[in-house]
This record gives sequence, C-alpha cells and structure tokens, in this order.
Amino acid sequence: MKYFTVAFFVTWSLSAFAGKPQSVEIRFCPASAVRTYPLESRRELQGLLLQNVAVINRGDRPFKVDSVDIELLQSDRVVESRRLDREAVQRIADRGAKLQAAGVLEQVAFQFCGNDLIGSDIKLAGPILDRDRALLILEQVFAFSGARDTLRVRVHGNVSGHAAEFPGSIPIKSEFAKNKYIFPLRGIWFAGWGASFHTGHRWGAPEEFALDIAKLGGDGLTHRGDGTKFEDYYAYGAEVLTASDGRVIKAANDQPEDPSAMQRPGETQEAYFARLQKEQGERLAKGLTAITGNYVMIDHGKNEYSLYAHLQPGSVRVHVGDQVKAGEVIGKLGSSGNSTEPHLHFHVCDKPDPLMCAGIPMNFSNVTIQWADLPRPIQSGDIVIAK
Repeated sequence: MKYFTVAFFVTWSLSAFAGKPQSVEIRFCPASAVRTYPLESRRELQGLLLQNVAVINRGDRPFKVDSVDIELLQSDRVVESRRLDREAVQRIADRGAKLQAAGVLEQVAFQFCGNDLIGSDIKLAGPILDRDRALLILEQVFAFSGARDTLRVRVHGNVSGHAAEFPGSIPIKSEFAKNKYIFPLRGIWFAGWGASFHTGHRWGAPEEFALDIAKLGGDGLTHRGDGTKFEDYYAYGAEVLTASDGRVIKAANDQPEDPSAMQRPGETQEAYFARLQKEQGERLAKGLTAITGNYVMIDHGKNEYSLYAHLQPGSVRVHVGDQVKAGEVIGKLGSSGNSTEPHLHFHVCDKPDPLMCAGIPMNFSNVTIQWADLPRPIQSGDIVIAK
C-alpha cells in the first residue's frame, strides 16, 4: 500500500508560582509504545522512529517553548539525548501549522490517531502556545546498538516569566509479534517495500513494518512487455495464504482494479508521481476500501491483526467469522485499491482496523533471504524464498 491506537498522553501541572496550576499535555501517537526494527541484526543495531508528539497547552497562561529534549533511557538512565533548539522548534511549529491549514490531519487521519492526538478544538502553533494551542513534533529518527526501554520527552519553556519544564514518556519495544507467522505467499518473492527507512512504509503509523510484495522475472522487472495489463505482472493471481491461525473479522471482495493507476509507457517518473499524488488523495477521501481494495483482516489473538490488501475482485474465499489456519488460501494477489501495480500489501497491527492501528514488526518462520549472511528480518529490497 504505497505512500500511505488511541493517543497516550501525560498531563503535568506547574504550580510553583501564584495563580492556577499550568497544565501541559504531552501526547504520543501511536500511543502504546515506540517500536524498533533491526537495521543490522548481527551488530544489534536498531532503528527507531518516533512518529508523533504533541505538546498541548491546557492552561490559562501562554507557554513559550524554548527547547525540547528527546531522550532514550535504559533502566532509568539516559543513554542518549537530542535537543531541538529554538530554531528547530520554530521550523516544527511552522510545518505543523501548514499541515493543519492544508487539511492533511483530516486527509490522513490514521497517521495522527484520528482526533485523539490533535482534537478538533486544538490549533497547531508555536513556539508560543496559548490555551488549546499545540506544537506537533513529527518523525524523529534514532539508531542505536543495544537496548533502550523508554523514550522521554522534556519540553522546556517559560510561563509568566518563570522557567517551566513538562515531561512525558512512552515505552520502547524491541520485539517481534507474539504469534508465529509464515510468509503469506509461496515461492520466491521480492519485498519491494519493507520497514527500511528508504521506502515509504516506515513513515506511516499503521504500516510502519508492512511489506509490499511483488515477483521479479528473469530481466529483473516485475512484468512482461510494457506492463499495461494486470496479466503482464508475474505476481498477478498468485494464491495469498493466511499467515497464522485466527478468525476473519473484516473483508471486502467487490472493489475494482484500475489500470490507470499504473505508470504509463513513456511517462516520466516525475509526471507519474505528480499524477499519483493527486489520484491517491482522491482515494483517501473515498474511505477505507478505496485504499485497501479487496482485503482480508484476521484476528490472531494477543492484540495482533493481520491485513492482506489489494486482492483480485471476486477472489476472496473467506467471510467474516470464519476460522482459518496458517497456510490456508484466502484470495488471489491483485491490484485493487491504492495500488500502483499488482502486489500484496501485508502488515500486522495492534487493533482490528486496517488504518486506525499501529504497526507491529513481524518475523516469519519459513523464509530464507537471498544473500543474507545469517537468518534475519526482511528488509526493503530483499529476495525472499518461502518454503
């Protein structure tokens, strides 16, 4: 699914000076934890993306944000820290205000946990925050070796001439999904988009650890001929398998495939991308199935739900309420919904909604990765052999 949780918040009150206590909320989205994914497994090198932090003034007096410290802790000890200074805070404030004015928070509401991060009564601003004004901090990336268990944000500023600090924290989880999963396709496949930072999935909260899976031919392309027909693509029509035992909780089987979404012969990358952005914005406005296309969502227990998206119209073999086993065929790979060519979008997340959830890293028990020195999680661009 190319290009594409209830917010946890901490409220602190500052009452060291006269008047009513000053309340500032530090909210996170996704809410339950910040999850890492291996960058280099043998060296225990992890990558972490803090998707969203909102600093919201709920007090009566203006709060001027001077700086923000983002800290990674292990056993209550700060291991590393990043400071966002006044200049950075101003850039962040300007970006947030522009995003809100352009309607981005509504257009991709799943990226901001619906209204739970930034409610309808809150206006993005900064660095001076009046009541019900917020600073939205986005996309903070860290790489580290070893273990970290907590991410803490400390916001420094000034209220009525007095220095003020407001902290909030969220757990860091460096673990894979609790259930056992097999790869959702048989044979040799190309994981075009994975959880690596150079592809788009990592930057979307529900699909942060998702896979976009295609098949390559002997020429290294995903299709025969000029790739204008779905049948040109080597992946098209492949059987999609349940990755783990569970119960079907959602499905769609009547969504069309749109060949105009694919790159046209002779169309430049720049022209295609500009057209794609416009078309994807239109699909987002139409709702869930315009994005997922034909899909199946399965509840595996332990708050883990798998999504299989962009399936062929009429190919879905299961219905809501069905109990399914790992390896069972549930549909055929297609190109419905927000799909730029036939591929399978697969992810695991923490809530029974394809979009309003937070991604969970998964590993597979039945794969070999070509050119990998040792067994490791899948990265973007890997050739995967599913036994």
